Amino acid sequence: MGTVLIVGTTFGVVARQAGLEPIEIVAMSVLVFAGASQFAFVQLWTAHAPVALIVTTVLFLNLRHLLMATSLRSHLARLTLGERLAAGFVLTDEAFAMATGYVRRGGTRVRYYVTFAVALYLIWILATVAGVLLGDALGEPRRFGIDFAITATFTAIVVLGIRHRTDVLVTLSAAAIAGALALAGASTVAVIAGGALAPLIAVALRR
Repeated sequence: MGTVLIVGTTFGVVARQAGLEPIEIVAMSVLVFAGASQFAFVQLWTAHAPVALIVTTVLFLNLRHLLMATSLRSHLARLTLGERLAAGFVLTDEAFAMATGYVRRGGTRVRYYVTFAVALYLIWILATVAGVLLGDALGEPRRFGIDFAITATFTAIVVLGIRHRTDVLVTLSAAAIAGALALAGASTVAVIAGGALAPLIAVALRR
């Protein structure tokens, strides 16, 4: 949760420095709630990128949530459609990692996921507000190494999720695919492609 607080505050600062109005920044965190894509939006918006490019980039970055939601579907099957949609809205990488770990330990209560996911959502909003209020007081956030917080979070999620040799295979395959696509200039689809293709490669090799 500490990472969410740091990254959320950084987003508020960066978005405010980019010229967005406070109401626009807070509304984005309330309605979108997707850290990486929110940063991408601000960067592309500041660069005056075409609207179609901005929408496509945000969409591709968020497509990984479909993979995470599919993985959790069986554990949320007893919820109503409205409840599943609400659970999907607050689904993040951190919430997915915690839910997966909980299920692996034998947990079955949906309340565990809901409590953690909603807490992250509220912290993200409060952190965004704090970043907006700080504004230019922090100067350039990257001088504190804050920009590495997202990378560190994803790395920790992957490491904590590794339990078997198959997990290592999937991790290395995903890293290789995503890295190759990023170096080739297709960074927008790198994460999605890596996440989608790596499990297929692992299954094929095991067979």
